[in-house]
Parts: sequence; C-alpha cells; structure tokens
Amino acid sequence: MARTGVGTIIGRKTASKGKEYARVWVYIPTKVSEDTAFPFKIGAPCMVKIDETKEQLVIKPISEKEATELGWRKRVRRE
Repeated sequence: MARTGVGTIIGRKTASKGKEYARVWVYIPTKVSEDTAFPFKIGAPCMVKIDETKEQLVIKPISEKEATELGWRKRVRRE
C-alpha cells in the first residue's frame, strides 16, 4: 500500500445563523487512507496542531473521551 501521496487543502465559505465562516478541509488521497497503517476512522476525533518550528500541520487520533473534554461533539450523520 501507499503511505505517502499528494493531498490538497480545500476551502470554501459557508453561512450559519446569519454569519459567514471559512471552512477548510484536507483531502487525503484514497491510496493513503486505505493503507493498513492509516490511524483514523471516519467520524472519529483527532487533535490538529500547528508545529511552528517544523512548519507542519500535525494531526493525531485522540479518544472520544479526551475530545469531549476539549469541547468536541460527536456528529450524527444523516443518511
């Protein structure tokens, strides 16, 4: 499988309760997300951090309990 690939930063504006917000997504290539080493599940919380010294965005999985303590809410997807 592939452990590296070129992703894309995707952005758009959205409106909620009369205010406009910028939303940003990071596209992860399918070949990376399907790798057996991929540490995330769809809908699971993660910690996002900017490492200024390395000029990197660091994303790591965290537990739902830890995320809830930090103000995260589990979203229920409508089908």
